[in-house]
Amino acid sequence: MMRRILLLVAVVAYASADSSEHGVSPGAKGTTCKCGWANRDSGSRIVGGSYYKTNEYPFIAGIARVAARGYAPFCGGSIITPNHVITAAHCTDDIIKERAKTAVLLATHDRSRPSSSAVIINVASIQQHAGYNSKTIANDISILTLASSINFNKIIGPVCLPAPALDVSGQTVRVLGWGAEKFKGSMTMSPKKLDTTAVSPSQCSAAWGSNLVSARNPTQVCTLSKKETACQGDSGGPLVWRDPDTNRYTLVGVVSFGAACTDERPTVYTRVAAYIPWIQQQIAATKPSNVCTKA
Repeated sequence: MMRRILLLVAVVAYASADSSEHGVSPGAKGTTCKCGWANRDSGSRIVGGSYYKTNEYPFIAGIARVAARGYAPFCGGSIITPNHVITAAHCTDDIIKERAKTAVLLATHDRSRPSSSAVIINVASIQQHAGYNSKTIANDISILTLASSINFNKIIGPVCLPAPALDVSGQTVRVLGWGAEKFKGSMTMSPKKLDTTAVSPSQCSAAWGSNLVSARNPTQVCTLSKKETACQGDSGGPLVWRDPDTNRYTLVGVVSFGAACTDERPTVYTRVAAYIPWIQQQIAATKPSNVCTKA
């Protein structure tokens, strides 16, 4: 867990939705490549929510420090190419300053039980947004470039990226992660999913103030559900929306901050759609790779 969890007054940077899809297959119509599928045969707490099936979401990644006795997870992330994972800048800021070794954990579900299908890849470099501000939590986004490429398969694969203009206000979205179930609690051993509702930028800005969340040209997306929210340990992890046209999960947000794991104010995420050009630039400058978007 990141040491710098508390940000400003009552603002917590989180180091943390159920649809009817059944074994969605890769390559749905309307996407440029295989992405955003879920593995389900049939049909709690993040704070609220429920545990989900092993390897249900192939695109989720754990971000961990490389420790003397293994790996110490502290944040989440999402696979976007065979060579890149997206996460939050507040997850990487201390890592960069400390020059700490970091790895991504893939196909890792129950952290208390080693899995033969799990894949661990070291992080070669971190592209943290140059405009990241730890006081206002602006531009809370980073790209991890991996030391070796991911071999995609049924249980490990990329999430779809959104079109730059995508607005999910009023839509049901889903947050995933190993975050704590209460403020200052420990991360869970198995990940959870939570269906929640995206609120308008104006509603979120009114709750947090325009210095933290701007309603003009929004670079954040916010959610609000009664007694349910992301929490510490969920930071950097995915907020996804199931595109009804493709039946695929699209990454609409990266978990950023909230009000001490409560529903007193909306939970705030970095809005991925606002950073598509920046994401493409970081990929092109490191290990050029195709990203999956809606065709």
